[in-house]
Order: sequence, then C-alpha cells, then structure tokens
Amino acid sequence: MVYPAVPHIAEEFETLDVAWVISIVTLAGATLMPLIGKLADKVGKKRVIMALTVVFVLGCLISAVAPTFVLLLVGRAAQGALVGIVALSYSLVRDIMPRDFVPIALGVVATGIGMSAVAGPFIAGWLIDGFGFRSVFWFLAIYVAALIPLYAAVVPESPVRADRPVDYLGTALLGPGVAVLLIGVSKGSAWGWSSTTTLALLTVGVLMLVLFVARQRTATHPLIDFTILFGRRFGPTVLAVACVGYMMNAHALMMPTLLQTPAGIPGISYGAGLSATTYALWTCALGLCAMLAGPVGGYCARRFGPRQVLLASGALFVLVMFLGAGMPTSLAQVVLISALAGVAVGFLHSSNANLVQEALPSEQSGVGSTIAGVGMQLTSAVSVTVTGAVMAGHLGDAGSGGRSVMYADSAFGYGFGSAALVGAVGIVIAVSMKHGRSPAAGGLRTPEETAVAHHAERV
Repeated sequence: MVYPAVPHIAEEFETLDVAWVISIVTLAGATLMPLIGKLADKVGKKRVIMALTVVFVLGCLISAVAPTFVLLLVGRAAQGALVGIVALSYSLVRDIMPRDFVPIALGVVATGIGMSAVAGPFIAGWLIDGFGFRSVFWFLAIYVAALIPLYAAVVPESPVRADRPVDYLGTALLGPGVAVLLIGVSKGSAWGWSSTTTLALLTVGVLMLVLFVARQRTATHPLIDFTILFGRRFGPTVLAVACVGYMMNAHALMMPTLLQTPAGIPGISYGAGLSATTYALWTCALGLCAMLAGPVGGYCARRFGPRQVLLASGALFVLVMFLGAGMPTSLAQVVLISALAGVAVGFLHSSNANLVQEALPSEQSGVGSTIAGVGMQLTSAVSVTVTGAVMAGHLGDAGSGGRSVMYADSAFGYGFGSAALVGAVGIVIAVSMKHGRSPAAGGLRTPEETAVAHHAERV
C-alpha cells in the first residue's frame, strides 16, 4: 500500500532519498528476523506474529503524524518488525499442515500475498487521492489492529519448540552494517564518491560486515549458521532467489513514479499522469495473476520440481525489465507488464518456499527459513536503495511541472537494465543448481525418499 504513495512522499518532503521509505522497512526486518525466528522457536510462531503486529501498529501511528522525513523513517523502521511474518508463516504451514498438502499450502500463502497486491493498491489509491498519503498509515494501523483478535481466533499455534540462544552482537553488526553501507551507496552521487563522508560510510559499513562474518565463525550460537547458508543445496537457493527477487523490488519501486508522473512535461517521454487510484486499476493484473500463480506454482513444484518454477519466474521478470525499460504509458502495455510480473511474483514466492523447505532437514527448518527470510529482506533493501541511487544519478530539471523530483528518461533505462543484469545472474545460478529438480515433497520425505531424490539430482 505504501509503494503508490512514494511519489507523493517525495514531493511532500522534497527529497531524493524517498527509496529509504521502502528500504528501511526491509533493513529493520532483516535485522530483527533472526531474533524473531529464534524467539518463535522458543515461545511459538503464532504468539510472536501477534506481538509483531502491535509494534507494526505503533509504527503506522508514528508515520501517520510524522512532521519530518526522519521521523517518518522511524515509523517505517518500526513497521519493519512485521516483515518476518512471511518466513514464520512458511514454517507455521510446515508445522501444522498435513504432509502431502504442504507444497500446495506454501503456494496458497503466496495467494494471500497476491490478494493483498490486488486490494492494497486500490485502497491506497482511494485514500491517497481523497485524503493524502498519511491516510494510508492511519488505515494500516486500524486494519492490522482489527485483525489481531481474528488471527488469534482462527490460526492454530505450532507445537514445535526449540530453545536457542541469541547472538546479540551479530544482530548489532548485520542490519546496521548493511544500512551504513547503503547510505554511502545512495548518497555517493550527491556527495561525490571520493568525498570523506562517502568513503567513511562505505569503510565503516564494510568493516561492520567483515566483523559480522568473523563473529559468526567464532560464536557458539551464531545468528546465521554458515554451515547451513553455504550448504551445497541451501546456499545456491538463497542466492538465486535473491537475484530474481532483486528484479521484483526494482519493478515495484519504479513503476509508480513512471506512471504517476504527469504526461507532456518537456524533456521527458515517460509519464501517464495517473492518479493513485487509476494506477491501482491499471496495475491490478499483477495482484490477480500473483494470486492465481501462487497455487499453480506450488502444484508445478510438486509435479516438476521447484527449480523449474524459479527459472520460469526469472525469465518472466527479465522480460518485464525489458518491457519496463521502454517506459510504457498505454493501458494495454501496462496491463501486459503487470500480468507478466504477477505470474513471476507468484512463481517466485511458491518456488522459494518449496526450495528452502526441500533443502533442509526438518530440525533446521526454522533456522533455514529465517536465514532465507533475512536474505530476501536484505535483497529488497539493496535492490530499492541501489535502484534509487541509479535513478538519482540521472535527473531532469527539478521542479518541472510543479514536481520537486524529476528523473530523465535514462534513469528508467539504467534502473530496469541494471536489475535485469542481476536477475540474469540468478537465472544462471538456478540453471546450474542440482537441488530442486525433483518434485517437491514439502521438506518431509522419509530417509528412503530423500536418498532417491538426492540420487536423481546427482544424475
């Protein structure tokens, strides 16, 4: 719901750093997710999800009344607490669903994501056009608060428990380290890549991440278990999904600006002049197709193997990047791109869930899902921030058409093009993966079935 508000937030606060409205949410989520995952293993996934919703509501209220851009980011960071529910939901499905239904159930979770992608932009568009972008945060606060008792009543708790110590030092190094590094990347063009401030931020960020890696190799209970992350099956999965997911987040960031910019501004050829509501109408095919493609992707994963579903998602996203670089402004073009992106989103979520569950034994499911979730959130933060920085390096005349931020045509070409290159890397990794070629079984094969599947993958 916040993506359609991004151009309006940029205009309200007169900032080129508006990508941080998105990336700070996922950075906060990535920082908290390992803690959340281990707490969920200890006290229950349902209980933790409900607690996170309370923090999310508080973040919405802060964002709704924020008088400055900095305070808005504080509220958005608090909203990042709820990011972890996707990974927790995948684990919860595995804990409470019948074995044979798990692969499809994981795809149904993606259907829920698709449903939100259909309804969210329409509600947001109506609110933004009628009451301003702040009304989106008021709505989210009320909506999530109302869902808490419903969720408590209908969702069962996981019976699985595990008590694992938390690596607080690793937590303090990972998310903040990535944030410092991304601040340097996002402001490098404005400050100068050789400026003292830029170099200091880049150096500190890299140093924090190096210390994080060193800490994980020596900690008794590491935040991210590198033996799992760099496993022969799990590591390539996380990297391939991250590269394909990079395209998804870049597309979500650029399309609202591309289509909501007024048409006919001298010096630029993009812009359809859509209102937030009309933007939701033009792009609703994305949510509809994602909703349908989620269970289809789950079925295909069980029938043909989740790796093939991921490859299909990557190929579709590359096509979306190519079409987006043409800066579409007609309804037919946008509907086509949105439909292709929706299928790619549904396939990505269902293949990711099944690949992760298939890569790990049941006793590592919770930790592995958390690591995969951290990877997806860091990917989102990096994708949005880097794409925003790439676009900020190609500005048109500021203030044209009454807008404080105006991108040149080349900003979208470089933005979509760079995302496609990252996605292509993910496709190459997925092609070379042995893991995921066998039909998915929800990560719950017997030892005999596992041996047969591993032999088939080796062959």
